[in-house]
Amino acid sequence: MDRCALEFIARRWWRRAEVWIIAALLVAGGAVLGWQSAYWAMASTQANQVTQIREAYDAAMTERDKRLDELTRKTESAATKASKAATTATQAADKADEALNRVSP
Repeated sequence: MDRCALEFIARRWWRRAEVWIIAALLVAGGAVLGWQSAYWAMASTQANQVTQIREAYDAAMTERDKRLDELTRKTESAATKASKAATTATQAADKADEALNRVSP
């Protein structure tokens, strides 16, 4: 009779242990799935942020290229005007030299 009672108690405690083991496995599985879900969401958010940063960088580079093109055009225009002014100044200096040479003899 004692053996029967001990077996009954042992089965009862084993069932409790089984329940606790199953509960622990379910909690651990849920934690792993939750962690993986959070990691996936973080990776997705990070990928979206990288895409936005790349788009902003491309837009900034396009704007910079436009400004550099405009600066190049203005510089070329200024160089052309300076060249014309230098040519005109050279011609004026030549004419002044001719005038001075005619008067001096």
